[in-house]
Amino acid sequence: MKRRVLAAPLSLAALALLGMSGVAHAQWDPCGVATCINPKNQYLPVTASDNAGGAIIAWADQRTKTAFGTPRWMIFAQRLNSLGVPQWASDGVMVAPDSAVADSLFDQEAPAIVADGSGGAYVAWADKHNLPFTDIFLQHIDANGAPAWATQDGGLGVCRAPFNQLNPVLVRDGTGGVVVVWQNSNGANFDIYAQRVNAAGVPQWAPNGVPVSTAANGQTRPRAVPDGSNGAFIVWQDERFIVGTSGTTDVLAQRVDGAGVRQWKMVPNPGEILPDSLNGLPIYGFAGFAYRGEQRVPELTLDGTGGVIVTCEDGRANLSYDITAQKLDAAGNMVWGSDGLVVSSAVNDQRFPNLCSDGAGGAIVSWHDFRRGPNADADIFAQRIIASGAPLWTANGVSVCNQLGAHQLYPNIVTDGSSGAIIDWYDERGAKPALYAQRVNSAGAAQWTANGNLICGTPYGPYAHSTIADGTGGAIVAWQDGRTTNTDVYAARVDNGGGLSIVLAVDDLATTDFGLATPSPNPTRRLMSVRFVLPASGSASLELLDVAGWLVEHQEVGGLGPGAHVIQLGRGTPLRAGLYFVRLRHNGHSLFAKATVVP
Repeated sequence: MKRRVLAAPLSLAALALLGMSGVAHAQWDPCGVATCINPKNQYLPVTASDNAGGAIIAWADQRTKTAFGTPRWMIFAQRLNSLGVPQWASDGVMVAPDSAVADSLFDQEAPAIVADGSGGAYVAWADKHNLPFTDIFLQHIDANGAPAWATQDGGLGVCRAPFNQLNPVLVRDGTGGVVVVWQNSNGANFDIYAQRVNAAGVPQWAPNGVPVSTAANGQTRPRAVPDGSNGAFIVWQDERFIVGTSGTTDVLAQRVDGAGVRQWKMVPNPGEILPDSLNGLPIYGFAGFAYRGEQRVPELTLDGTGGVIVTCEDGRANLSYDITAQKLDAAGNMVWGSDGLVVSSAVNDQRFPNLCSDGAGGAIVSWHDFRRGPNADADIFAQRIIASGAPLWTANGVSVCNQLGAHQLYPNIVTDGSSGAIIDWYDERGAKPALYAQRVNSAGAAQWTANGNLICGTPYGPYAHSTIADGTGGAIVAWQDGRTTNTDVYAARVDNGGGLSIVLAVDDLATTDFGLATPSPNPTRRLMSVRFVLPASGSASLELLDVAGWLVEHQEVGGLGPGAHVIQLGRGTPLRAGLYFVRLRHNGHSLFAKATVVP
């Protein structure tokens, strides 16, 4: 008889109270770890890796009040380690505590985040210090949650030019700093600007940033990825070809190098003048001309060979929105032809595409889809595009979720590390709104329960979800949570096998085909023997983690094959006295046991 698999949330402080039992509960919990449950509202969480299997989550938070008692939005953040245990102060740390009394009246909103590669993160936001205008501010928080830059305003004013600056996007510059991209008002329309900031908080380009595109009319909704040479690839939604009530938006792109110089330039024909020559290249059609129909809401990912793959909603058929894609090389050339690739042209609308690299020069794109009817429920579809620009899976995409009687909307997508992807979405099936997820393999086949695994459902809905890959084939999802009358922030980890909790270890290995026993001796001065059982051959590892969740020792054990085994840990690494955890991983599932090292 197989043992019953149990799971339960418990803090590491509570783990210490389990004494010498050796059984370890983990913090990750079905329906999420409470990242911030302060009684006031928390909105719009964004997520970055902590580069140790965990996540750093930032959000806008209304707990702070002005001297007059008016709620003020400020940016807070929390770090969850690989076990799902909060590492910073309860309910998070203030990212940008300002010291100027007059500034306490004004809000910080719409955070963006990127990992710094050292366990911390850069966080940018739209700041209202200079009312009635909004500016772009930036702060660097270290692995301990401390702001790295001490400024009167709580952060670095990346752009404090007149009018409004909105929608910051962050990418690492490859040398410990960051490139910030934003939507910059000129008083009439929006342009796209960028600034590079080094690890010391010093802007590297012109004050208030350099122009990426200052073409006629508006440029909005920038997205960016690092170019591998200290700069960034940037795409945006562009209105330069709209005249009066005629014309539609296009998608354009530019590459800015580490010195802030625009690299892609339209080359005119003999005798032709192109006043927008440095204001970006189109992803479809020909430079200097509008493409047919409307293209909007672009997203992009690196292609792994020095270029990018861009996807967007596309109205070229003039009947509904389809999903299309284009590959641009390092010089901005259209690799997949002037018309790019039609990812899906199914009937009715396909909306809000998102994508990730497939690890082989192509990409996997996901979107929500109304092909069952313009007034029917939306479903989630996906398609893989290979490096040559051909769709690999079923024409117009594979169904990820087609649950009847409810909308499935706004998919996020991250790589599973094996040329597949994990896709999560907002879902209206059942009595309460929820988040669901599905993993598709490299062939487009669903790997988990049909129509997805439930992550969490709450009475007032989980909204504004943000997703990152966890580095082990799974994903970490954070969201704005409505399980109470105010909004909180929760986060969950879904592993490669679709599991949401880390299961308990047991000592009776005779009753299971996948088990982990208490290390022996326990306590130990250094070396410990670990007994475990594997159900089959394949990828498996035995790891030793310290109480903060950091990896101390790693051994691959999949080659031992199915059955019972014994491995000694602690031989290669001096261990300080304290609490440790042994983790056994196999096929996307994990078991934990506790060990104590004494002086």
